[in-house]
Amino acid sequence: MTTQRRVRLVLISLLLLSLIPLGSSVLYTVDEREMAVILQFGEPVESRTEPGLYFKVPFIQEVQRLPKTLQVWHGTRAQEQLVDVPTKDGKKIEVTVWAAWKINDPVLFVQTLRTEANAESRVKEFVRSHTRDTITSNNLTEVVRSTDRKMTYSLGLPEVSGGKAGDKAAELALIEQMIPPEAREPVELGRMKIVDQIKLETQQALKDDGQGGAKGRGIELIDVGLARIEFVPEVRQAAFKRAIALMESIAVKSISEGEQRKQEIINLAQAEVQKIQGEGSQESSRLRGKVDAEVIESYATAIQETGDFYNFIRTLEAYKLSLQKNTRLILTTDSEMFRMLKDMNAGKPRPATQ
Repeated sequence: MTTQRRVRLVLISLLLLSLIPLGSSVLYTVDEREMAVILQFGEPVESRTEPGLYFKVPFIQEVQRLPKTLQVWHGTRAQEQLVDVPTKDGKKIEVTVWAAWKINDPVLFVQTLRTEANAESRVKEFVRSHTRDTITSNNLTEVVRSTDRKMTYSLGLPEVSGGKAGDKAAELALIEQMIPPEAREPVELGRMKIVDQIKLETQQALKDDGQGGAKGRGIELIDVGLARIEFVPEVRQAAFKRAIALMESIAVKSISEGEQRKQEIINLAQAEVQKIQGEGSQESSRLRGKVDAEVIESYATAIQETGDFYNFIRTLEAYKLSLQKNTRLILTTDSEMFRMLKDMNAGKPRPATQ
């Protein structure tokens, strides 16, 4: 290898080695999830929104990368929630809002907002502001309901069907008490239309550049929503107490009806028992009388059939019981026993005399 070739090879090698560190300052890539803004001396001059390999001027231009995907602000942190928001009808509520946005003009975005944190702060500011303004100009019914459908919950009470007219009317009145006043009001806009109104007003506000122009800030609001709506703690506690009082009245009513039904069942059972006992006593008396009549009839029949023999046997039994070894009898001459003894002695043979 000649000296000239060696010098040429060394020069080429040095040139390639010098281009390696310049490669990262000349070439850059953009993937499908991001956009790039070319800054020249700190000012945006052009953007790259399609994925690929691009060139830039080294040392003069730099690349600022921005997300191409949707960005979501959740609004769940305590300092980001809307508290003590009064509705048009004087109800104070707490609201949690969320918003989805994206960058639609990267050059304008860098010119006006510079960073994603600034953009999210501006989105949060406008969404919170327009949400509060919209809620305060509508009744609570419009914020929490979307249709005029009838509230049908009963908190576990049995369905009203059949029964007495008075009981049915009482149950209907009790269920009616459980429905809050807001549920009886007609719905003109509804929650969905109110959210659409907040979205439209926020989009219009973001399109304004703050100086009377309409070129915007390089971002676009995609959607907003109300993640949570609750009463403030004071109103919530009052609502809980009202619900507790209502449920206690329902419990008292149920206990009273149960005791009444219990007493009715006891009275029916006692009446049935008394009826059964009465019928049993009546049947027992009837059977006892029938048996006594049969016994008497049997005695009478026996007496009629035996006749004098029965009387004779009974008389002998009476004499046997009356005449003992040391018994002394004083009888009148007209006594039946005297005549009987006399007849008995008359029938005996007299002893022979000596």
